[in-house]
Amino acid sequence: MKRIIITALLGAAMALGSLTSTPTAAADDVGCETIHWGFLGSQLRTICDWPRRADGSWDRVRRVWVPAGYVPLSTYCGTYSCSTSGGYYREESTVAFEKYVVFDANVLPDEPGWLPPGTMVLK
Repeated sequence: MKRIIITALLGAAMALGSLTSTPTAAADDVGCETIHWGFLGSQLRTICDWPRRADGSWDRVRRVWVPAGYVPLSTYCGTYSCSTSGGYYREESTVAFEKYVVFDANVLPDEPGWLPPGTMVLK
């Protein structure tokens, strides 16, 4: 699953043409972190960092996405149990995708510092 997310991020970045100034990286050359995000953690945020450059900067890709899954139309909870009726299956979808250059001094307050290659954090 982790490799699928990284591969999807790399593929999306290349499809958008945003990796033209950066050498293509293999999944083992990046460090990534995925956390719950958005309203009640209904979305996920994945951040992947490329290796550092000589000046201390690095490329960062941030993707906010909604995982695939079943979405119920209605849920009823009684004293001892809950039941769900209706609903539909939702495909995985990207809410936001962004690639930018980061230095230690401009890391956003709600984001981690540089993630070394091979890092796979799931929170």
